[in-house]
Formats: sequence, structure tokens, C-alpha cells
Amino acid sequence: MKKNIVRVAAAGLLLSLTACFGQHNKAPNPGVNLDSKRIYGETREAKPRQLAKEHNTADLETTKRINEIRNELYPN
Repeated sequence: MKKNIVRVAAAGLLLSLTACFGQHNKAPNPGVNLDSKRIYGETREAKPRQLAKEHNTADLETTKRINEIRNELYPN
């Protein structure tokens, strides 16, 4: 009985101590490309600038094949 009380007390002590160390348990993170205005915008609060991505339009054969595969996978 006494061993169980000591074990529970030790576990309680360790658990209570781990709650205090959360704010100190952080690895330094220098970040990547922090000065990139293309990724982060003019400031950290600004929205990033998006690059215009243009896709080539698919020809008729490709469109038919895409629709066949879609109908095969997801029949209505």
C-alpha cells in the first residue's frame, strides 16, 4: 500500500512539473525565406502576391479521355 502511494505521489509530481515546461520546450526556428516578398507579401500581415498560372487548354481527345475516366471512377 505504501509503495503505491509513493508511486502515485511521484507520478503526480512529475506530471505537475511537465505542465510548467511547455513554454520553455521550444526549439529555435530561424525560418526559411523570411525576407521573400513573393511568399510573405510586403509585410507579414499583407496578403501574398499570387503568380498568374496559365494552363494550356486540353484538346478534344484529352477531354474525352478525362470524362471517360471520371465516369468510370465516379458513375452517376
